[in-house]
Amino acid sequence: MKTKLPLHTVFGQIYLDWSLGETHPMQPIRAKLAADFIRADLGSDALVIEPISEELKPEIRAAIESIHDLDYVSTVLDEYRDGHWDGENPGNAAALLAMFGGTYKLVKSLIAGEIKVGFNPQGAKHHAMKSHSSGFCVFNDFAWAARELESKGFRPLYLDWDIHAGDGVQAMLADTDIPTISIHNGVIFPSSSPTRDRDQVGKRHFFHNPDQHWYNINLTNTDGDEGFAWAMDAATEIIEEYQPDIILLAAGADGHVGSPLADNQFTQAGYKSAAERVVELANKFASGRVLIGGAGGYQPYKETPETWANVVGTIYRGTLGAE
Repeated sequence: MKTKLPLHTVFGQIYLDWSLGETHPMQPIRAKLAADFIRADLGSDALVIEPISEELKPEIRAAIESIHDLDYVSTVLDEYRDGHWDGENPGNAAALLAMFGGTYKLVKSLIAGEIKVGFNPQGAKHHAMKSHSSGFCVFNDFAWAARELESKGFRPLYLDWDIHAGDGVQAMLADTDIPTISIHNGVIFPSSSPTRDRDQVGKRHFFHNPDQHWYNINLTNTDGDEGFAWAMDAATEIIEEYQPDIILLAAGADGHVGSPLADNQFTQAGYKSAAERVVELANKFASGRVLIGGAGGYQPYKETPETWANVVGTIYRGTLGAE
């Protein structure tokens, strides 16, 4: 009889130490509430694990240094400075190490076969670049995760439905054969990135460099669930071509109706439908393996954690029993 593997959700109180100010749209309470909602939904199947331990800190820092410039890493972790803050803030630096550490631990558990689905609500920092931060993202944990999984013989694919383009992951995997798919509002940040056709901005369109493995599915400024479904149809065709054996999902919730940083109209039904599509693909190609990161979400007390719990619960339940 097959053993049912648990869901690992990463959360520790150190996540609440990440702060860019009380009025900043990125509020860490969203991570705690998401973990609470997932536990309430899945009960004993959902294990909440700490993101970091003292003995793992050197390994986690080494992982960060393997994909980011050393001077940049030192500036952030040793001098407590970054484009998002400046000054004596060791709490932010420690939280950043832990947030990356959450993804680090999930990847190690996936490689070891201890889990098939893992969720880091403070993961998928998809705007972070090799030598600088961007868009509230400092260290690019999912770019590292994709490279690490590939180095261990997996065929990872990165899927991103955060409403802002996953430009950092795209840039940091550009020298690999790892496919990246970003579904996003083509009008808003990051406007300078190569994720849209400038002649088509404001329209639904597909943007791809045939010489590389990145794919961008641009939505309009106010697209809702119907547009989301259209984009997932396009993403499905790409995923079926690559047949990955693990899917990395940046499950941003910032396309939700009422989000302060976008005007899109995604609903819980739309997110659930997209998650069900991930289930179908993960079961078909990846033996149910999915690594999920929270990415963006700026309705921290309700819509964001509810969306994450909806997506994670749908994927975990749907992949149970996958061979």
